[in-house]
Parts: sequence; C-alpha cells; structure tokens
Amino acid sequence: MHRERARYAAGTSELLGLEFAPRPADGFVIACRGILELSAIRRAPTATTVGAFVSLDALIAEAPDIVPVGTSIHAARLRLSLLDATVRVAGLGRTRVAPVDTLVLAPHELPIEIEIPPVPSGIGFGDRGRRTNDGAASFTLGVSVALRASALGRFERVRIFVDFDGVIARAPLAEAKLEKQRLDPGLFAEAARLAAYAIDAIDERTSAAVRAVTPLALAALRDALLAARPVESEPARRARAPKPQKRRLF
Repeated sequence: MHRERARYAAGTSELLGLEFAPRPADGFVIACRGILELSAIRRAPTATTVGAFVSLDALIAEAPDIVPVGTSIHAARLRLSLLDATVRVAGLGRTRVAPVDTLVLAPHELPIEIEIPPVPSGIGFGDRGRRTNDGAASFTLGVSVALRASALGRFERVRIFVDFDGVIARAPLAEAKLEKQRLDPGLFAEAARLAAYAIDAIDERTSAAVRAVTPLALAALRDALLAARPVESEPARRARAPKPQKRRLF
C-alpha cells in the first residue's frame, strides 16, 4: 500500500549487522517487533531457518553445529557466508531471496528469515580476528575459512571470507589456489597472501587492514584443516563394509 514510503521498526538484526529504527519523518513506519517469524528458529534435515532478528545467543543455544559456543557476532556472520546462507526479504508486496554475503536492501525492504543449509560432512572451520584501536585508523577484521579434506587427499569446498568493519567480502583468488589441490599446508602461505585482495587498499587504514589479513588467513586455514575430517569415498566405503556371509545348508 505504501510502497517505497514504507519503513520497518524491527530493531537490530545481529546476524546481518543491520538496524531498523526509522523516524516518523522517514516514511510510513510499520512496527513489527512482535512478529514471531522474525525471531523463530526451525530445524529440518534440509536446512535450518532462523528469523533475521534472532539473537546470537539463541542461535548458539539451538544450533551449536552451525554457530558453536563462544563464536563472536562477526565470526557468526562469516559462518553464514561460508555455508552459503540466503536471506528472504519482504518489500513492495512480494519477497525475494539473496545470498547473505551480498545482501543489499532498499529502504522499504525488511529481511524476514535466513535459510542455512546443513553443514557438509567432514568440513572444518577456522575463524580468526583482530581489533585495532588507533583513532580514525581503527578497524575490526575477521577471517573465516571452511574446507573439506577429500578421501583422495585434496582440498574441497574451500570458502574464504573477510569481514572488514562489518563489510563481508569473498576471497576467490585464495579459494582457487587451494580448490582440488593436494592436502599440502605449504600452499596456505600463498592462499593467505591472496586473501588480502578481498580488501581494497586506498588509504592508511585500509592498507593496515590488508597487511593484517595474511597472518589471520594463514592461522584460520591451519585451524580449518586441523578440524576437517577426511571424507571417505563411496567405493572405499563399500569396500570396507562387511560382506554378507553365505549360509551353509549342512
């Protein structure tokens, strides 16, 4: 009805890093803090669906396999990106779906829920971060990695994301350096260096953040490999399975 003039008073979405507290002068304000769908959590074999305004503590309590105890909010956002989570967004009488790491909202749109695919078997995660306190040059930085060790001894499903002051960017050059390559930690140094390209160095502050990415990415890659479990191939699983015993008649 109100189309582009609609604004939603829904509070803070911790998982998306967004605040919805419009003023009456901003447009036609719609109060929706009490809508249960915005903070509900539903588990299913195919996906976990969480309200876009669910608290981090509630998600950790309900889905520790997705966001383990002790995970920071920045690491939780990166974890959603690593798992290819998507966001259902309402606006102009319809809904749309967008990847969580590339989400861009119009002023009249509201995120409703986040759909998180199941955690792939054998996958390992690594999260590292740092915060600087240097006046105008201060920044918060996080690097999260997911990878799987295949039964053939190669890296699979490599995902590397960098969070710079709440802006999440993927590191495709670093991922390509490892994907389908042999399980050699010696490749991590170059991959970590390539991860720094996720941030554009345009001034002293961003240049400092770029330099900080490499050691964080290197540590996160090592953590992820340590946590990954080799995935057994189907032929190997069949070969290992006990063979049925023939029954003797006499």
